[in-house]
Amino acid sequence: MHLERRRKRSNYKALALQYYLASVARRHRVVAMVVADNAGLLVAASMQGPESEELAAVAPLLMREDASGQTIADRHRLPIAIDPIDIDGSELFICAVGQEAGCAAGLDQARGGVERILAVPAI
Repeated sequence: MHLERRRKRSNYKALALQYYLASVARRHRVVAMVVADNAGLLVAASMQGPESEELAAVAPLLMREDASGQTIADRHRLPIAIDPIDIDGSELFICAVGQEAGCAAGLDQARGGVERILAVPAI
């Protein structure tokens, strides 16, 4: 017998990602998690509202490197962690806002789930 641990699930990628990011954010006690494309457009978020779109918009900008190879987010020591992820040749960014330890752990966990969800063929 298979025990299903998820409380919410969806066959729609966007909704599945939203549920997954909200779960990871709660588990790691981060304020917000978003997935953005390299143009800064929101793909999915753990929260709703304009803040998630704003966070998605700045994620690619914060990942730009200066002459020394440091990202803007690292140089200014912002309470934000961003990881690039490649899905079928498209660069996306997973972004977490909150305490450093929670963000790092949340990004580690989120990477696998986002890759898994986005790899599923669309309905």
